[in-house]
Amino acid sequence: MSFVVNNKIYNLLIKGWFKTKGRSSRQEYILRFVMMWFSLFLCNITSKFFHAINENTVMLLFSVFLLFICVVLLVLSVIQVFFVTHRRLHDLNASGWWQLITLIPMGQLLMIGLIFFKGTPTINKYGEPPSY
Repeated sequence: MSFVVNNKIYNLLIKGWFKTKGRSSRQEYILRFVMMWFSLFLCNITSKFFHAINENTVMLLFSVFLLFICVVLLVLSVIQVFFVTHRRLHDLNASGWWQLITLIPMGQLLMIGLIFFKGTPTINKYGEPPSY
């Protein structure tokens, strides 16, 4: 049981960070999007902690290190959300170029609406449905 759960978590969160081929389920998209917002929240808390440090050199170095780790985590999260959105659009049988719609006003709302539709249940031109 534990192996099945660990394998599912691995498939949803770790596997295929920088992959544009294939399809992604709604569950994978939502989990990766939540990871991005969690890393943003963590960076926000760390930056507030960083600004509260005044004199203690060890705490200052620790907070700089923590802030660096959070920024790296945030950048990786934002990049991987780009790739998972690309694959999520493939699941809807749409091109990944539809992400460009987010650059126009109100395009983000349209993209959010598109992301939560159920994907095509059969094979489409981008591959088989996600198996997890």
